[in-house]
Amino acid sequence: MTIKQLWPHLLALVLFFLTVVVLFLPQFQGESLQQGDIVQYRGASRELNEFRDQTGERTNWTNAMFGGMPTYQISAVSAGNQLTLANQVFRGFLGGPAGYVFCGMLTFYLMMVLLGVNHWLALAGAIATAIATNNIVLYEAGHVSKLGVIMYLPLVAAGVLLAFRSKYLLGGAVFALGMGLSILANHPQMLYYFGLTLPFLGLAELIRHYQQGTLVEFAKAMGALLVGLALAMGAGASNLLTTSEYLPQSMRGGSVLSSPAAEAGAAQATEAGGLDYDYAMQWSNGFKDMIATYAPLAAGGGSGQEIERDTDFGQAMTRAGFRLPATFQAPLYHGSLPFTEGPIYLGAVAWALFVFGLFTASTTARVWLAGGTALIFLLSMGNNAGGINRLLFDYLPLLNNFRTPNSALSVSAFLMVTLGLLGMHRWIKLAAGDGLAAGRQLKFAGYTAAALGVLVVLLGFTFDFTAAQDAAQIARFTGGQGDVNQLVGALEATRSDFYFDDAMRSLLFVGLTYGAIYLLWKGSLSLTWGAVAIGILALADFAGINSRYLTHDDFQPNRVVSNVVQPSPADQQILQDPDPNYRVLNLSRPLDQDAFTSYFHKSLGGYSAVKMRRYQDLIDGYLARRDPQVINMLNTKYFLIPGEGGELRAQQNPDAFGNAWLVEEIDFVQGADAEFAALGTVEDLRNTAIVEEAFAPALGALNPNGQGTIELTSYAPNRLTYRFRSDSDQLAVFSEIWYGPDLGWEATIDGQPAQLIRANYALRALPVPAGDHEIVMTFAPSSYAFGRTISLVCSVLILFGVVGALVYQYRSPRTSA
Repeated sequence: MTIKQLWPHLLALVLFFLTVVVLFLPQFQGESLQQGDIVQYRGASRELNEFRDQTGERTNWTNAMFGGMPTYQISAVSAGNQLTLANQVFRGFLGGPAGYVFCGMLTFYLMMVLLGVNHWLALAGAIATAIATNNIVLYEAGHVSKLGVIMYLPLVAAGVLLAFRSKYLLGGAVFALGMGLSILANHPQMLYYFGLTLPFLGLAELIRHYQQGTLVEFAKAMGALLVGLALAMGAGASNLLTTSEYLPQSMRGGSVLSSPAAEAGAAQATEAGGLDYDYAMQWSNGFKDMIATYAPLAAGGGSGQEIERDTDFGQAMTRAGFRLPATFQAPLYHGSLPFTEGPIYLGAVAWALFVFGLFTASTTARVWLAGGTALIFLLSMGNNAGGINRLLFDYLPLLNNFRTPNSALSVSAFLMVTLGLLGMHRWIKLAAGDGLAAGRQLKFAGYTAAALGVLVVLLGFTFDFTAAQDAAQIARFTGGQGDVNQLVGALEATRSDFYFDDAMRSLLFVGLTYGAIYLLWKGSLSLTWGAVAIGILALADFAGINSRYLTHDDFQPNRVVSNVVQPSPADQQILQDPDPNYRVLNLSRPLDQDAFTSYFHKSLGGYSAVKMRRYQDLIDGYLARRDPQVINMLNTKYFLIPGEGGELRAQQNPDAFGNAWLVEEIDFVQGADAEFAALGTVEDLRNTAIVEEAFAPALGALNPNGQGTIELTSYAPNRLTYRFRSDSDQLAVFSEIWYGPDLGWEATIDGQPAQLIRANYALRALPVPAGDHEIVMTFAPSSYAFGRTISLVCSVLILFGVVGALVYQYRSPRTSA
């Protein structure tokens, strides 16, 4: 490749760097964002990060939250996977939002260039996808794994399209790379949603190849993609194997009990596996939320939307006696979600390109990208889309493992812009040979886009700008001051104004986009300048909306962000305890929304969408109502209790059972339901162990009397050492969460293998012979060791395969879209 051929791509890289520097300048000045989910993540991952800092190794188990759980989905497993190097390259060796947006621009640009699209058009499309408002909102909220997958979808799509255009080696290699990096990003839900669109493409390609009599080529393409998929899954094996092993034990793996542990509210899982439908569909887009993909404030924006003081609501607040700053946050959102950080705004320019592609792209591209977009829109509406989503939820494999269907829209911006760019690439060729035919396509697309924009405006006259929770929100917002009815009316008027302002704004950007395409058709603009105009419009569109949710002022010095959670005096008091493995119950926070306590202690609470199924049952059935025996068996040595002024105070629990104890008797029960129920009926769990009959053979004729001692002598999250002394055989029960059998926890007595059993529904127990013994429990899952080897081999093959395919492609004619 000559310098002349190379310079446009080097220029694109420079422009990408300049774009992220301008958009995220504070990041380059040593500042970062305070992200809600990341704050929780830091608490959840505290113990595993400290362990890695001290030992240089990863621990796959942590006791920092929910009594103990695997770390596979707290911090994704990447052991052996050399695609981590490629990940750094694609992010331009940048962290933070700059790295993600740079990656999104680069991958989209590469996709288009590999498909033969003009590099200026590719650059415009890269901007229109990477800086979409939804991406910015996702990052600000801390959903970085979701964003990581979205930014690698162009590579996945490029590989598929190249393979179906008879570039089998390059297509398979690029597909393997894109899929491998998407798996590494570790948000299966986003990858799954995108994957649901690919059958549209496969069917369209099958029909095309059948009509052309080239089914052999279709088979070769499918073969290349299947090999690429196998390598990608192999590269992610260290994560996929451990996750697949954990899934059945988690909330996503189905219910253990025949009836919900929580008597109030819906069950979160079904007996057959997967999540309960009502629980999974709690975050379903409504019609207003869908309109917000075109007009961002159609549903009010975010739950705490920044507005100006001179709005109707601001003036009403001022008249009610409130002193407001120039801008303030108001409860503007009135869509169907429980709450939201901001709209999934796909962009007016993206909508304009999408409609254009409907009339100009190839049949195959339209079937895939238009059909896929329609499916994604439908899925995102969840239980607001009638019975069809119930049917899909029940019968589509794996779909019932995912919740928050509204997030499906996150992949739409890529699909829509890709259709538009492929359509424009084809249209430009048509315009060069048949200007009249190209003009007709432009006219039909323009009329359709205009009609869509006008329809969105007109719909505003039919909308009800109220929300069921308005009165309650206003009361909370004002502290009960002012006339609630008047304030609600002003709030509705403000919502209405914002709706029409944004609808007209988007219609203007759509018109300007088609104006640029019209000038391109007339010859008044060259392809270069036409593409630049579209890119600038996309940048201006998103810059105006994104600034509502992220500005340079939202960044803070890194030291402030890193130290946002500081120990309270109560935390510091508890930290004086030398015991390495006690637990803390924070009574000031919900058990399932609290990774803050895990910053400093081993907590009974936590924050995870994939917590252990049995532990969730403990929360629902016992911990939520503060059952003392269950609290004590989890070695809850301290309570954090809210005091006056919100200050926490520490209270020691003298009844905690300790790290391990010896029981006097064993209560055998039949089945999980009986095991769980017995926790509430056995009078003294300190002296009685509840054991399911299935474990009886491991205990033999054991007849414990509870006489002797057992104490924890050494602690690491993945290795626990105890000293046992007794003159007779005993059953030791540990305050450690059961994960098994045979899923990684192994026990030895004086170096000889011993069999762990389950006791008290969720704890580990061990029969120990009389004498003076050292008991060691270690967590060493074989899936991790095996997966690490597979990841190393397959990721290296992918990297060499991509290099080899590019060298081969350089010597061959380049395909076109």
